[in-house]
Amino acid sequence: MKKLIILLLCVVSWPSFAERWFDVEVIVFKRNQNPDSVLENWPDTQPDINLNNAVSVFDKATLAARGLQVLPKSQWQLNNEYNRLANHAGFKPLAHIAWRQNDGGRGAIPKLRITAGRNFGDSFYTDGTSKGAPLMTSDFSPDGYQPTEKTSGPMYELDGFIRVYVQHYLFIETDLALREPGERRVLKEVQAVPVPPDNQAATEVEGVMADGTDVAEETEGSALTGLQKLERTYSVEKFLKSYGFEQKRRMRSGEIHYLDHPLMGLIIQVTRVE
Repeated sequence: MKKLIILLLCVVSWPSFAERWFDVEVIVFKRNQNPDSVLENWPDTQPDINLNNAVSVFDKATLAARGLQVLPKSQWQLNNEYNRLANHAGFKPLAHIAWRQNDGGRGAIPKLRITAGRNFGDSFYTDGTSKGAPLMTSDFSPDGYQPTEKTSGPMYELDGFIRVYVQHYLFIETDLALREPGERRVLKEVQAVPVPPDNQAATEVEGVMADGTDVAEETEGSALTGLQKLERTYSVEKFLKSYGFEQKRRMRSGEIHYLDHPLMGLIIQVTRVE
């Protein structure tokens, strides 16, 4: 009798251990606005996205080998949302994709890489500098970087990865980059200009003039003979800027979720397969 009860309990609890499947549908879009008009402090460069072990969301064969299946358009459910974005002057859809996956954890589900939009590889190097700009040879390159060789490669308007996984709850993890052509200031030359003796104050010896410019000491032996003000000359060059979109969000299956960013957005729906 005891063995029968244990067997019945195992049979009743079996569905809770069964593998669950989910359909995931994602729309990524950009806002049609100048990044300079947004009150954000955008750095010229962003850290590289870690794409180790990432699988292209368009690589059906590799996805199938990892247990994921690309869904045909006939099974998409967010077509109305996509059409509203496409018909709105303020937005531009960049990607609309859908796939089926199991309820694996973060370590079991691969990163799904998304590349979409315009490829800027013909106009910019992979570090964002313009192919039409001369290589810098000055000793005063930004951040002390002295370029030796420029590399070319694909530079898509949208690049990065999405990962949906189960860890007690349902989560989405994103690390995306939106690329937009822009401009940056580049240090071209630094000149030392003597400071007239009448303008030399005690505080200037410490390295900063009253107007905020740097000061270099000119010494002969151990005696201070004069001060020099460093004048910097900048130029403006074309530059492919990258804007990061890194988020992690807990979700509920069956609901439409929206992830926001000043320059872009992501709409996602995860539906459990019955």
